Amino acid sequence: MLGEIKYPVKSPSDIGTIIGMIALISNHSIFVLRLWDQLGVFYTYASLIAVLICLVVLLLALHRTFFKKPTEVCLSNEQIILNGKTINSRDIKVLMIRGYFKPVIGILPYRRKIVPLDMAFRYSKDEDKGISDLKSWAKVNNVKMVNKSFQTWI
Repeated sequence: MLGEIKYPVKSPSDIGTIIGMIALISNHSIFVLRLWDQLGVFYTYASLIAVLICLVVLLLALHRTFFKKPTEVCLSNEQIILNGKTINSRDIKVLMIRGYFKPVIGILPYRRKIVPLDMAFRYSKDEDKGISDLKSWAKVNNVKMVNKSFQTWI
């Protein structure tokens, strides 16, 4: 078998989410400021709640992209250990690779349609060797691996 292989990994970049949230916050803020007098109380508070939700998502994306420290992924005989969480090969529906430059790996467990946020990563160093080792691990453990775009969710 493979033994135990470790690679340093980090969270995927959330630049798209950051840009989207900044655009939504700006749009809602301008909407509320311009129409403060004409809007009813319900619409004003609904817009403010939407701005606060977008602000929370923005802060989480900023933390994940810029401040979260790198961790490691460990490929063992029949499991993957990622962020201290053990994922057995029989619990993995498919491994997905998104992108070519700085590819992001997503682990989709059974009974899920979207990759959980804590099961997506990208290699910090030596990504070509890491992906080839992951492909050989998937082959040995009969886990399907595809090049496909995917979304992450909490």
